[in-house]
Amino acid sequence: MKTTLLFGALLAGAIAAPVHAGSVTLPSGAPPVWKSECSSCHVAYPPQLLAKQGWQNVMNGLQKHFGSDASLAPADAKTILTFLERNAAPDGERFDATSGRITDTRWYGRKHHEIPSSAFRSPEVKSAANCQACHEGADKGRFSEHALTAVGRRFED
Repeated sequence: MKTTLLFGALLAGAIAAPVHAGSVTLPSGAPPVWKSECSSCHVAYPPQLLAKQGWQNVMNGLQKHFGSDASLAPADAKTILTFLERNAAPDGERFDATSGRITDTRWYGRKHHEIPSSAFRSPEVKSAANCQACHEGADKGRFSEHALTAVGRRFED
């Protein structure tokens, strides 16, 4: 009986986890404004990569968005924030960076701990937030270490 309950709990946890083995299922019904606005300068990060508070901090600071003015029309900002909040990682999960930096999450740190910091400053990558420089399919939520670009493979060793 205890084994069955333990297995059921583990299975439920695995099914509910927002990120599996290097990929994120992008939520259906994503508003087109999220993709167009958020991918105009970087990958439109999947909402599951931050908890609700992190996304609120990002969206409330768009006028100083990591050194750029990324202000949006109020209606667009509200649409995007609603989508991000609805699909955010559960509070207390490994995506809890309230700074709004995905690179501050425990998940990111665990996945990239062996990558030298110089890799993120290289001319091909430029920033730890430039996921698509190393991960093929990052724009589709795929961050697998098994599908790296040539640049990513170079830093993998």
